[in-house]
Amino acid sequence: MIHKGCPHLTSLFSLAQQSIGCSVSTGVRMRACITTSVVYAVFLVSTLFTATQVVAQQSIPAEKIETLQTQLSEAITASSSARKKLGVRRAIRACEALLEENEASPNRFAVLGLLFQAQQAQVKLDNSATNRRAFLTTCEKLLAAPDEYAAVRLDADLLLSQAKLAQQGADQKARAQAIKPLVQRYLGTEVDTKAVRVALTMGIEMGDAGLIGHLRQVIAEEFPGDREMINFQRDKLAGQVFGAPFIGQFKGADGKAYRFPMDALGKTTALYFWTKEGDGIEALKEMVAGWNIVSSEAERNTPLRYQFISFNLDNLPDAGASILSELGLDWPALHLPSGTEHPVYKTYVRNTPKLLTMTPSGYTAMVMSGSTRVKPGGWERSFGSSLARVWTKQDYTAQTRAMLSGEFTVVDLTGAFDPTAPPEWQAIHETGIDSAKKLTRTSTSVPEDTLNVIQACFLKPPTRYEQSYEQIHARFRRANELCQQAITAHPQAEDLWIVRNRRIVALLALWKIEGKRQHFDAAAQEAQATLDNDCPAGTDVIARFCLARQTLRSHEGDARDVIEEFAQVDSTKPRAVTTDTLASLLALDIGDRALHERYRRASLDQYANHPALWTATACQLDRYHRYWLYHPPFTAGWTYGRRMDYFFGIGDHENAERRIKGEFMTLDGKPFRIPEDLNGQFTMLEFLQDAAANPRLRRYGTFVNQRPFDDVQTVYAVLDDDAKAMREALETYNQEQLKRKQPPDSSTYILVPDGLDHPIVGQLNVTPGEKRNNIAFLHSDGRVAAFKSGLTAGRSTMAQSVVEWNDEQLVDDALARGDLKEAQRLAFAHAPVNQQPPPDAPKNWKPKEIGTVHLRARAKVYAAMGEWELAKEDAQAAYLAINSKAGHISMRTDDLDEIEKLRDSIQAELNQSAAGK
Repeated sequence: MIHKGCPHLTSLFSLAQQSIGCSVSTGVRMRACITTSVVYAVFLVSTLFTATQVVAQQSIPAEKIETLQTQLSEAITASSSARKKLGVRRAIRACEALLEENEASPNRFAVLGLLFQAQQAQVKLDNSATNRRAFLTTCEKLLAAPDEYAAVRLDADLLLSQAKLAQQGADQKARAQAIKPLVQRYLGTEVDTKAVRVALTMGIEMGDAGLIGHLRQVIAEEFPGDREMINFQRDKLAGQVFGAPFIGQFKGADGKAYRFPMDALGKTTALYFWTKEGDGIEALKEMVAGWNIVSSEAERNTPLRYQFISFNLDNLPDAGASILSELGLDWPALHLPSGTEHPVYKTYVRNTPKLLTMTPSGYTAMVMSGSTRVKPGGWERSFGSSLARVWTKQDYTAQTRAMLSGEFTVVDLTGAFDPTAPPEWQAIHETGIDSAKKLTRTSTSVPEDTLNVIQACFLKPPTRYEQSYEQIHARFRRANELCQQAITAHPQAEDLWIVRNRRIVALLALWKIEGKRQHFDAAAQEAQATLDNDCPAGTDVIARFCLARQTLRSHEGDARDVIEEFAQVDSTKPRAVTTDTLASLLALDIGDRALHERYRRASLDQYANHPALWTATACQLDRYHRYWLYHPPFTAGWTYGRRMDYFFGIGDHENAERRIKGEFMTLDGKPFRIPEDLNGQFTMLEFLQDAAANPRLRRYGTFVNQRPFDDVQTVYAVLDDDAKAMREALETYNQEQLKRKQPPDSSTYILVPDGLDHPIVGQLNVTPGEKRNNIAFLHSDGRVAAFKSGLTAGRSTMAQSVVEWNDEQLVDDALARGDLKEAQRLAFAHAPVNQQPPPDAPKNWKPKEIGTVHLRARAKVYAAMGEWELAKEDAQAAYLAINSKAGHISMRTDDLDEIEKLRDSIQAELNQSAAGK
């Protein structure tokens, strides 16, 4: 038992038992409740409200509340049991009298909180039925308390919830399920982290893996960088690995302020914590030697994808910079005051020496403490493995850095650069730009040729991502130089802001590529110069974005305030559509996942189809980026690859509404328009680099042909204009199919004019390359259901999953609008009952194997028909299949939660029906 050997916790256990009204004779069922009560009883330390609590008109005077607080404190700490009883009773009467006089006072809950504590103490001293009932009555009243009194409401809520479940004889599963909504009620309050900690401890005590997993996800989404929560998980989740953003503000040996994860986002970073004491220097040398063996000379001299940052633990005046210099290391050296006593050390490190790997998105892996010295040869293996991982690969980091530096704000995917309508000017016009809205050029404007040369340095995706580190690095250095020359040559130009914006972005890109602060400092200076000079309202968003980062680096208060101030624009001025996306990037700079998701969601909900945000939207929706954005740099274990494949292969549709429009040509020269020529079908549109490409969707020919409706088609978009080569390749393939006695490929092939420069390529973030498949799944009206980019692993069954998810959604929609007949038509077509072979069936005919998704849809239809036994049969079959898949990846999935809920609701109907007979 948790309380064993601790008198204080033992007394709390007794109190919890008495408060609920349990007894030893209640049996195993009630003892389970008591065991749970032990855990949360530890946390029943109610907040004593002070006079600074909510003060409003007709409020209870603060002096009276303070007097009650003092009276109760003296009673609880009285020297004898008799004095305690007497003092507590008096405190209770005083609280009740004050409440009776102030029934409607807004701060009456402060007094109710004191009454809760007094009655809690009374039950402990005198466990009578009367006292227990009075205590639970107060708990009921506290449930009506607003969120500013959440601290005292939480304890009452927990106690009352468990008491009611115990009285109902609830089993462990029911008690675990009841905890989830309770935690949800306290998110966003001052005790949200406490509520999660209490609930997680209860889940661990129960041994409920589902509840533990749910609460870990809550922590990951709401409090990933909260040090208290990180420490709590490290202490409680023995042997578990979880991700957490590395968050902190430090001073460098160069005297500059550094903020994490901001200053290390965009590349893999090794945070090395070391001491010169003992064999610390020798350990440092061993690590460096291992790195030198694995990495190339170019990588060591210019850390384009992997960088080191030093944290010395000895409180040295120069943070160990001189020692690093003697070893030939040009690492940023940061101070960590108090060394091993620093909160960052206690939360993230806990061992010396320690190399903590941080992904380009700022996440580290929190693992159990182990040996601090790496075995001989271990560093070579460790670095070699790290350099082979996704988070250090060029394609992933190139896209990540491009987003972080804000390149999308100065690149126009719709066509050639237009000095009268640059991207940032388009961004302040939500409905597009016509000739009347374009900028007017004058004799003092920056020459168009100059602007075009500068703009040429900023490549459009996906060409941008195909550049090597060296190539893109050279382009941004060139852009910076050209911008400086233009600023010097045309200081009075009215459109100089166009040049300044591009210099800011180029410098931010160099900062992300090289990791050197000098580039950011120069960008901040240029941003200030932009604001100091006239520029059209709204086009200053790039400069404000840069300066917000500068403010965040040394900001001592709530960093959210800085970001929210950036996002809030004077309603009388234009607001760039890129503002929310840039705010979401600032949230990543401070490691605030919840804030990032809030601004990401705002951008997707409003501007998913605005051309100024095509690149950003594609990146924000890309499954590859979504998966790795919050993933720790940890790949050990046999389930790693399986989980990744599962995530990439799920059929869920995008939670944004993107639309595709365009006109193309078929191989025989006929026009093909999207969405007009989709013929009312759900379309799988695969992009092929050229005629030599191997279409992945061909393997789904049987799947498409055997569907009960002609509602799915396959279209291939070839990214070159060689129709002859594609026709020849298709003819060759079909001849081979005939030899194999297989059906020919009758899919539609279209040519994409301008290839990689066509707007649809950038809008979807098509990532070409050998063995890369880019597939868009389109509704008949051109809405994007989902997109599989070339970054995504190729082993997943995403195509079939997306189509079948759409099948189930159509059934759900029919049921939601009360059209049972349509739901039956769809569900029973995809999951036919009593399948019989047709007259011309071959001897080896087998009935259609019904997939899990279609089984689940049929179960819902049976339930709507009132055929509960049939619904149960389908739901159970779907559950077994989904549970098996969840076991395969050793993870509780959303699908498993959904099918369990459906199965249990069906069983509940059966139970109710049986009880009524």
